[in-house]
Amino acid sequence: MTLIGPVLDDRDFEQLRTELIQRIPTFTPEWTDHNDSDPGIALLDLFAFLGESLLFRFNQIPDATKVAFLRLLGIPALPARPAEVLAALRTEVPGGVQLLRGGELRAGAVSFETDDEVYAWPVETLGMIKEAVPPPAEDDTAERARRCDALFRLGLGTGTPVQFFRPRLLPPDPAAPEAAPVTVADAVDRALWIAVLHAEGANPAALAREMAGHGLFLGVAFDESVDRPFRLADLDAAGAGRYRSTGLDAELPPTLWRLWTADGAELSPVQVARDTTEGLTTTGVVELTLPDPLVLPDPAVPPSGGADSPPPLEDAARAARVVAWLQVTRPLAAGQPGTAGSGDPIHRVRWVGANAVRATQARSITVPELLGVGSGGAGQVFPLVQRGILPRTVVLDVEESGRWQQWSEADSFAAARPGDRFYTVNLAAGEVRFGSGGQGPRVPQIGERIRVRAYRYGGGAAGNVAAGAITQVAATAGVTASNPLPAAGGRDAESLDAALERIPGEVHRRDRAVTADDFRELALRVPGVARAETLPLLHPDTPDVPAAGVVSVLVVPAEDVRDPAAPLPDRSLLREVTRYLDPRRLITTELYVIPPEYRRIGLAAGVVVRDGYQVDAVRRWVELILRQFLAPLPPYGPDGRGWPLGRTVRRAELEAVAVQVDGVEYLEGLLLSVPDPAAPHGMRAVPEVGLERYQLPEIVDLTVVSGAPLDPGSAYRPLPPTIPDAVIAPLPRDEC
Repeated sequence: MTLIGPVLDDRDFEQLRTELIQRIPTFTPEWTDHNDSDPGIALLDLFAFLGESLLFRFNQIPDATKVAFLRLLGIPALPARPAEVLAALRTEVPGGVQLLRGGELRAGAVSFETDDEVYAWPVETLGMIKEAVPPPAEDDTAERARRCDALFRLGLGTGTPVQFFRPRLLPPDPAAPEAAPVTVADAVDRALWIAVLHAEGANPAALAREMAGHGLFLGVAFDESVDRPFRLADLDAAGAGRYRSTGLDAELPPTLWRLWTADGAELSPVQVARDTTEGLTTTGVVELTLPDPLVLPDPAVPPSGGADSPPPLEDAARAARVVAWLQVTRPLAAGQPGTAGSGDPIHRVRWVGANAVRATQARSITVPELLGVGSGGAGQVFPLVQRGILPRTVVLDVEESGRWQQWSEADSFAAARPGDRFYTVNLAAGEVRFGSGGQGPRVPQIGERIRVRAYRYGGGAAGNVAAGAITQVAATAGVTASNPLPAAGGRDAESLDAALERIPGEVHRRDRAVTADDFRELALRVPGVARAETLPLLHPDTPDVPAAGVVSVLVVPAEDVRDPAAPLPDRSLLREVTRYLDPRRLITTELYVIPPEYRRIGLAAGVVVRDGYQVDAVRRWVELILRQFLAPLPPYGPDGRGWPLGRTVRRAELEAVAVQVDGVEYLEGLLLSVPDPAAPHGMRAVPEVGLERYQLPEIVDLTVVSGAPLDPGSAYRPLPPTIPDAVIAPLPRDEC
């Protein structure tokens, strides 16, 4: 059948002609001859014809028409995406406080809902490892004497092989810029130890009785950033395998949780009730079921720190508040030699906290919604009260023969069979749609009531709150909340322009990744990805040798707090891209998702400023335009899409960019350089820098001065002291 779009102006030639003639007496009353033979009427006929043609074209292009046609394709605009956060609760109630799933946490005007149930105890945690200490230097007699004294105190001889360690605590504020993660691989026992401390003034014996047999909810945050500098050529086969689609989303590694009570006693295993950290590989919550009874460690006999013993706490006040010591390691497979923890270690840990729960920037409806009554027709649509619905959260029932029957949500009706009870949800618009009936899925019949029992709604970029922004727990007394890490993942609903640009490509791709453009466009749909490039035939292990059947997708994130100018994705984002692309690729395609490699360069420009312009302002503008021209992300770069992969950086091109700044008379010179340890300042001037097809430029040294350019790598340096080698000290003030 013919598709008819909405008509915004339905006037035709005759209507326009009649309207023009009716206006003649008002504007030109002396014009009295309105017959067809009059030359003026002939001109009005011409304008009416032109007006009808313009209206016809006008009615073909409005956004309303495009939206109507795109809706017929069944591909709606993307809804707002909610932010997610790891929150930690705190309470002083002796028996703890239970917060059910759906509990509301507030960060100002932004609300979050807990994804699971959590029981908050009046405890806090300390995460730490036994960090290995390297052997002392040959000439460090004091350190050698100290270690000999330690051996004597342990009753060991000087010839006994001993691995010394120092306790290293996890940073209390993981969001602080100076907070460095702890690598469990650096521990002598490759184990992470967690001390559970009761609140000050609490009764430890009573608390142990309350916690025995119940759950302890531990939040664990990891540093999943890619090591800098990232070099694709340095990857071996095992390293490249970590970026393969099957390696980034491989089988979860096992973990072994044990409880320590006293030196000499065997560590008792602790049951894991739930683990959203995917085997301590990504940030999440581990729910442990504590043993019953829960044996308290004797505060008078602190741990020795030996094998299967936690590291001693140097703070005596903290040591006296320990309720339990937990150890987590990677267990060995059956028949594998070694001890627990000698396998693949737990990697960089940023934070460990008690009473943790995942929360989502969303709200749930509190009462069911009655949508209406079925008509038996095809394509029935019913609006929900809220918009911005979260996927797979709608629970819908239809009353059939006096009994409520739950129906199932589907992405589309393409695979539905006759009689299937399916419906689809337009998440952005908040609409429920039923099928066509007949030979398709069943539709609500005449008189059948339709209700929705539950769904969640919300989302938006406003949910990306900073660390510590969450402070309140609504409708729950005696509990406070905080978020040790910023919330992430929130995104506003897709704009109309973005939807009109994306949806035609969706129709062409049909949700499959076959061509290079398919991989790129699908990767860009993952939140947090600002740029994606497809590199066919590139294997990360052998980037210079074409590999048949291999596709590598290079991902650049929207932001990277460590280096905003040269952003690298973390492994969490790489996993998200993998999980989205992997089911859409051909089974014969070997897929890798990799970060970009940055080639370090330096720039030194010397400018002559025109009269009447402020020198510092012009210099800053030249710096800015050079950085933007070489930036990896849109809307910067030569064509507004970021610097093209593999494009050679040429000095002449950069000179042409710099002279475009208003206020620059001409350039005294511009030097392009690359790192070279043998050069005077570590940088060597070159006319151009060639890049591999997986490389982007990174400016590590940029100077713009008035006059001749500085030497490559010299950068800006502070003035030397007036007296060389002098000690700088404040002069005490005079006191009478």
